[in-house]
Parts: sequence; C-alpha cells; structure tokens
Amino acid sequence: METNFDVDAVFGTHVCTGENDDTLNVYANYDMASGQVCDELEVDLHRADGREEPVEYRLNAVEKATLLRKMDAYCQGQTGQTLKDYNAQWMAEEMAPPTQPTM
Repeated sequence: METNFDVDAVFGTHVCTGENDDTLNVYANYDMASGQVCDELEVDLHRADGREEPVEYRLNAVEKATLLRKMDAYCQGQTGQTLKDYNAQWMAEEMAPPTQPTM
C-alpha cells in the first residue's frame, strides 16, 4: 500500500530518515467472507540489521471506509468489476462443488 502520510508519526517508527536503512511494509487486507476491510493493517518493520518486527495498527471506521473505496477502485481497474461484484463471483466459485473430470 502506498502511504501518503507520515508513517513514523502514525506507526511510531523511525524509517523516514537517512540515518538508517529500515523499511516498512504496510498491507490492508479485505475479508472476502464478510465483505469488509479487516480491522487492522498488516505492518512489518524491517530493520537494516535483518530483524523484522510487527507493528500493530487498528483502523477506525473512517480509515476502513477510505481503504474500501481505494480497494474498490483498484478492483475495477484490474477486473472491470466492483469489489462487491468480484467478491460475490469469487465466493460463488469457492462454494461451488468441485467438478468431476469426464472420461
């Protein structure tokens, strides 16, 4: 996920500096079963010395709504479908019984 905010202030890190080579990976997840953005971001702090640390960040309702709009726009750009429609199609395919090969 591209960030356009001060990640150090939000996540309590120190990656936006030339003083170290630490990096931060931020992922927003979507729960296909519930059709909602997950409550927490998946944030991984990668230290220059090779250590990795998870960083907890719980989303509020406004942040979840913003991410849902971004996810929907991305889905439409990639598949031509709204996220809701894509999700419904995916769930239907997952729930369908497996087909037997014909001989």
